Amino acid sequence: MPENVIVLDDIYTSGATLKEICRVLKRGGAKKVIGVVIALAQ
Repeated sequence: MPENVIVLDDIYTSGATLKEICRVLKRGGAKKVIGVVIALAQ
């Protein structure tokens, strides 16, 4: 597992997807996870 991971998401609504992916990646050994989002849902 790389130490730093960038996650791309197309839309941010509740943040559940990014939170879960961050949790799984950190459990797998990632030191830093950066989330990049294209759009926000309102």
